[in-house]
Amino acid sequence: MSKRTRYDKSMQWLCAAVFALFSFIYIYVFQGELLALMQDYLSRGVTNSNAFLAAIIITALLMLLQWGVNRLSKLHGRWEAVSYLPSCTLLALLTDVNTDTMLYSLSKWLWAVPVCVLLYILLVWVNRNVNDINKKSYFGVLWPNLLTFNILFVLTAQLSNSASTSHMELAAWHYVHDDKYEDVLSIGRRSDDSNAALTSLRNLAMAKTGQLGDLLFHYPQHYGSDGLIYNKYSRQTQRYGAQEFYEHLGATAYGGESGRAFVERMYHKTDSAIYRDLYLAALLLDKDLYTFVREVSPMAQAEAHLPVHYQEALLLYNDHHPDAPVTFTADTTIVNRFSDYQTLQREHADDAIVAKNLSKRKFGNTYWCYFDY
Repeated sequence: MSKRTRYDKSMQWLCAAVFALFSFIYIYVFQGELLALMQDYLSRGVTNSNAFLAAIIITALLMLLQWGVNRLSKLHGRWEAVSYLPSCTLLALLTDVNTDTMLYSLSKWLWAVPVCVLLYILLVWVNRNVNDINKKSYFGVLWPNLLTFNILFVLTAQLSNSASTSHMELAAWHYVHDDKYEDVLSIGRRSDDSNAALTSLRNLAMAKTGQLGDLLFHYPQHYGSDGLIYNKYSRQTQRYGAQEFYEHLGATAYGGESGRAFVERMYHKTDSAIYRDLYLAALLLDKDLYTFVREVSPMAQAEAHLPVHYQEALLLYNDHHPDAPVTFTADTTIVNRFSDYQTLQREHADDAIVAKNLSKRKFGNTYWCYFDY
């Protein structure tokens, strides 16, 4: 028997508005790049995604699904939000993609879908067998729906791909496709999270814009010189993978070739400034100060202003080799900052953990901090 209350119609419209708003924002703002990746992969690059249009279409289809399901289940009043359980489940399924394999997490959905179906059937049965509450106040009907939506929306986010690094990586690819390298560098600039693919894309963007020497250590560098190439750690689709990365870079690494070996080979093979910068970056990332100084010394003599990280490395080398220092023009600001860094190390020499934490907090974007920690 259908249970109706005097607030059914207003609650129906309110719940529809709440779900539509959530679905649109969730797709357009948080999952747009992921759905663009799927569309590009499935169409083999033939079609382009419009995130705004996709959000509208998917939201409309999910609301149509809710309307059809609820025609049968007849969940109204304080149960109205429960009728969006199938739509939320489908929304989570659509956005639960492993960006490494381009596959859905089937193991998760083998239990998640049956559980959602059984839960929905149970709630429909409960609704049809509880006492009718026609005298409920509007608030008494409202709060169960809002609570239900909170639970559904949290579960949707938990069951979908909500990894911040994956979404930053996809956003980076979006800009790389259009050669917008400066925009790549704006993604997650204040975040300490990164993965191998995102690291290589950022390093590519810095190389293409000539900023490796100034910005390299402003971003997490967890992979050493192998973070300069794409296929060392990543397993991606052809469209969002190594092939396109090397097309932007202009050359391809051999199978199994390390990042340092690749950029060194290209550095000696070509006269490209990009590969020179990448090779010097590889030496810094591998903490090979001796080779770095040998390679950069001619530049230090010829150029009045060296990139920030090159100056930092040379100051560190001179500190380690006071008997054979390299002559170069150092910025006063960088020299003073190095002095402050050394002071911090001396003051906390007896507590390595405190020294490390303070160094990362105050000097986390310097080569000295990377070299020591």
